[in-house]
Amino acid sequence: MLRIHFTASDLGRLRLAANADPLWEAMLSQHVLTDGGSHPRFDAWRDTARARLTPQMRALMTLAPPRGYTPDFLTPTHGQAGLEAGLNLVGATPAHLLRADLDLLTGQGTPAAWTRRLADGDGHALRTLTATMRRYFEATLAAFWDLIRSEVAAERALRARIIADRGSEWVLATLHPTMRWQPPVLHIVYPHDRDIHLNGRGLTLLPSFFCRRAPITLRVCEGEPILVYPIEPALRPAVHTGPALRRELVALLGHTRASVLQAVASSPYGRTTGELAGQLRISLSSASGHAATLRKAGLLTSRTSGRQTLHTITALGESLLGGMGTS
Repeated sequence: MLRIHFTASDLGRLRLAANADPLWEAMLSQHVLTDGGSHPRFDAWRDTARARLTPQMRALMTLAPPRGYTPDFLTPTHGQAGLEAGLNLVGATPAHLLRADLDLLTGQGTPAAWTRRLADGDGHALRTLTATMRRYFEATLAAFWDLIRSEVAAERALRARIIADRGSEWVLATLHPTMRWQPPVLHIVYPHDRDIHLNGRGLTLLPSFFCRRAPITLRVCEGEPILVYPIEPALRPAVHTGPALRRELVALLGHTRASVLQAVASSPYGRTTGELAGQLRISLSSASGHAATLRKAGLLTSRTSGRQTLHTITALGESLLGGMGTS
């Protein structure tokens, strides 16, 4: 069990990560590739990714076993930096942290020669690592990044709205089935028994597309604490192929659906079905139906909380709206 201890100050400093984090998603996606028990929604991505792996990428994956410890230095960012900024941070990891993290990892098995060189702070080994991390992202995640980013943005919008409507404690109470909020402690099902005392530092919540089953955090939380948690699949297919997506776009050639798309895009927190109906002066069933069509086309993402369904626009929706207007 993981117990995160909050003070009143920590509740006021509960933060939502600004974006999907490429380094966290890359590391967690490797868990999905090497664990046969992953959710079926990853199947299409996994088949594509496995076909693109090189021997160097497979060696990289030994740093991220699906169970047990994964080195903290591989994920130094909190959703606030892009891929290159994150890789620069990995490349600047001090030698003593490399040694400490990799000693913990190799305690789980026999280290490879390149891992030993990395633990010794070898500059060439570290540069090779970051180059391989970049190639892994480009080969397996880049083509899916708009989808991943849209899913995470939809979850963030939902949680931001809950904070605005109900407060930060309600977010903690409803974040994930493996969590239980008993003020002032957040209890989380975890493979190890551990306590984290925030002591006024606050907590960053990072929703993750590839995080599975239960939330995770860094082994060492001396700086800004972070909790990475799984997001439930949005109400849309997990992966669209090009031809199927283009067929669905035919359904968008109409004034009302364009207006629905524009109304959702006009709010940073998305729109509920009821808000769409009221703003556009259409029935709830009509608003729901149009949103469903846009969702099937990959232009909206929808998440349900209680009796409300919140719709947010995807990157594809933003692109289409820019050239579509409301015709």
